[in-house]
Amino acid sequence: MSVELPTWCLPPTLAWPQASQQFGSLHVPILAPSPAQMLHLAERLRASATTMQRLPIARIVAAIDRAATQWFAPDYAPRVQLLNQLPQINGYNQAMLNAVLDRMLADWRAPQLWQRLNEQFGDPLLLDGWRPSVVGESRVLGPRLTWHICAGNVPGVAIQSLIDALLVKSPSLLKVARGEPLWAAAFASSLIEQLPELAESIAVLWWSGGEQALETPILATAEAIIANASDQAIAAVRQRSPAHIRWLDYGSRYSFGYLSQRMLAAPNLAEIAANLAADSVMLEQQGCVSPQALFIEAPSAAQLSQLAALLNQAMADLSQRYPASSAMLAATRRSADEYEWQALSGQPIQLLSQPEQPWLVVVDQGENLPTTTGRLIKLMPVADFAELAQRVSPLRQHLQSATLVCSSEQRAELAEALALLGVVRICHAGQQAFPQAAWHHDGRDPLRSLVRWVDVERSSHLHL
Repeated sequence: MSVELPTWCLPPTLAWPQASQQFGSLHVPILAPSPAQMLHLAERLRASATTMQRLPIARIVAAIDRAATQWFAPDYAPRVQLLNQLPQINGYNQAMLNAVLDRMLADWRAPQLWQRLNEQFGDPLLLDGWRPSVVGESRVLGPRLTWHICAGNVPGVAIQSLIDALLVKSPSLLKVARGEPLWAAAFASSLIEQLPELAESIAVLWWSGGEQALETPILATAEAIIANASDQAIAAVRQRSPAHIRWLDYGSRYSFGYLSQRMLAAPNLAEIAANLAADSVMLEQQGCVSPQALFIEAPSAAQLSQLAALLNQAMADLSQRYPASSAMLAATRRSADEYEWQALSGQPIQLLSQPEQPWLVVVDQGENLPTTTGRLIKLMPVADFAELAQRVSPLRQHLQSATLVCSSEQRAELAEALALLGVVRICHAGQQAFPQAAWHHDGRDPLRSLVRWVDVERSSHLHL
């Protein structure tokens, strides 16, 4: 089956040889450039930086907003095609993809984009030219070329990376992932329709990661790299990267939830369980924000049983709304088999869901913190917060999001403790899958981290 969506986006007049690549059950046309062609592309993109710097930031924001508005329409032809084809590649079901697309697109509307710019720069017009500052006048300049190494576990991550570069007026070369090779090129085409001046400044294509002959010309030309990839993949590229390149690397992360003992008796426990289940199901445990475990403070056997029953009911409801794909069902079955073997071998494992159900609720009282695969919720009882801290402290450099379910009186104290552990985002149940648009991704300002500040100092009356 051939796809109709573009799998690449190149500046005008470039004509490269094509090949075919299988992604999931789809045979997808791809480009097959030579190293010389890749060098020419990178140099052409970087040469467009001067023109891109002259574009007012308001025009760029407006173009992104208009493209997002197009993609919001349920009958927009590229969206319809994406929803038909992407499940055959990444295993998400169409209903969930629909929800994920809408949530991602909401962050690419003008109010959210201006919120991010104001949050990170105070005065977004610093991107357009000189502005008064404490030293005299200042402005910011984005990289002349940003290379994006994109992950395919969550739809839209590549586009978010592209938008970050656009907001600092940096030309972009995106290497899309095997798990999501379609949306970025299609969205880039929509952007260029809205603002044709971007045509010289955006390229999107796929090639097999680690092809040094293709990547060496990019490393020789790029001024920044945004990498959403595994730690191993990032380390491999870093070894070949010149020292001057500015890096924003988003590697392997561990996210979790914490349910305090006091909340086990809360009158709204069913609502809490529904929100916790939604956090687990949305993104199918594929995101860096996805909770790999739910730590529960000092539950009695009866409280654990009650919570498991509520979670099972919530998972049943979610499975009606977002039916698991065949790939997700297979992954869940593999996890169930593994946990059953662990239980039979005497490890402290309890399966609290029925074998025929398309999800798992598991109690794991072991010491290890394995990652989860499939549609499952892993409950990990701890005596208190100090035991949680002991369990996750070895992962300090990888900690990211934590759902905190506790009383209002406990929240400030526990949030402080989580921050000191290394967690960079603390949220309420039901919000874990989708951070706010202006969040500090992995504890950093993504836009400020990309730019270079330039100051023109005012005249000094000091004479040495």
